[in-house]
Amino acid sequence: MDVYFVRHGETDGNVARRHQHPETSLNDRGVEQVTAVAYEIANLKPTHIITSTQLRAVESTKLITDYCEGIIPDTHTAFEELKAPRWLIGNRFVGFTTFWYVWSWFWGETVEEGESYRQFLERIKEARTYLESLPADARVVVVSHAVFTNIFLEHLCTDKPMSLWRAARRFWLILRIRNAAILHLRYTKSPQGTCGWNFLSAARVYPRS
Repeated sequence: MDVYFVRHGETDGNVARRHQHPETSLNDRGVEQVTAVAYEIANLKPTHIITSTQLRAVESTKLITDYCEGIIPDTHTAFEELKAPRWLIGNRFVGFTTFWYVWSWFWGETVEEGESYRQFLERIKEARTYLESLPADARVVVVSHAVFTNIFLEHLCTDKPMSLWRAARRFWLILRIRNAAILHLRYTKSPQGTCGWNFLSAARVYPRS
C-alpha cells in the first residue's frame, strides 16, 4: 500500500508563524499551492483520500478531489493536528510561551485544555492501525498537518516516546515542512514483531514565488 501525506495549503497563521484555530481557512496562496499539486496527486490515481476534520485540511481536500473523479474523502478525527490548548492560539511558534508549552507537553502526563504527548501517541497509533487495515493495493492520500505528519513519521515503527534528542530533531523538521508538501510512504503487511512501514521520499514541495 502506498500512502501519500499531503500538508494542507498555506494559511495566514502559517505566514505569521503563529499557532492557529482549527477553523482557520486557507489564504489565496494556500489555494494556489494545493491547486498546483492537485493534478500531480490525481496522477497517483488514489483509491482513498482521508482528511483531518480541521478547516484548512478540509478545504485542501476539496481542491484535490476536484481532480480525482469518483472519490469521496473520508473525514477522520485521528488525523487531526495536535490539540493545543486555547490559550496557545495566536502565540508565535518560536517564543517563551511555545517553549514552555512544548516542554510541558513532552514531559507531562496531561496538558490543560489540550492533548498530552501520551494522548497524542494513542491517536497516532489509531491512525496507523486504520491505514494498515486498508487493502494491500490501496493508494491512499492523507491530507493533514505539520505536527501530526512529523510525529506519525517518528512513530512509524514504534510506540515508544521519543528521546529528547529525537524530539528536538523532529521539531526542527516540523518548522521546515512546507505547505502542500507530499511525502511518500509504503506499507507492506509483515510478520508480527517487524515493521512494514517505509518512508520512500522526501517532501516534494510547491516552489517559493
